[in-house]
Amino acid sequence: MEKAERGSDENGNFLKFNNIKVYRLHLVGTVAALEVNEESGSGYLILDDTFSTILVHFQKQFFNQLSNIERGDIVEVLGTIDVYNESTTLSLNNIRRVDLERYSYNKIESIKNAKELSR
Repeated sequence: MEKAERGSDENGNFLKFNNIKVYRLHLVGTVAALEVNEESGSGYLILDDTFSTILVHFQKQFFNQLSNIERGDIVEVLGTIDVYNESTTLSLNNIRRVDLERYSYNKIESIKNAKELSR
């Protein structure tokens, strides 16, 4: 698959694949790192979906949802495309722990979607 073009417009930041603008991503992967900073009221996690890793940043309102999530857990994340230090990141919209069955299903769907986007 070719690399996505990054951009922004009146709707926000996006990744563009074959003229399709993607503003939000739904990913399932393993938490490779998790940092919560009570003092600043923000934090981040690094999500590894076996294809690549992405930094997902969040604000204090997500601290309770993240209290039962730790490094090595499989999670499902919905996030808005963002850019930080010239890298594509996600701003967290929702997160939940998932089991291996859900992870496997998502991996199959991701492969199908990647093939569809590469056409």
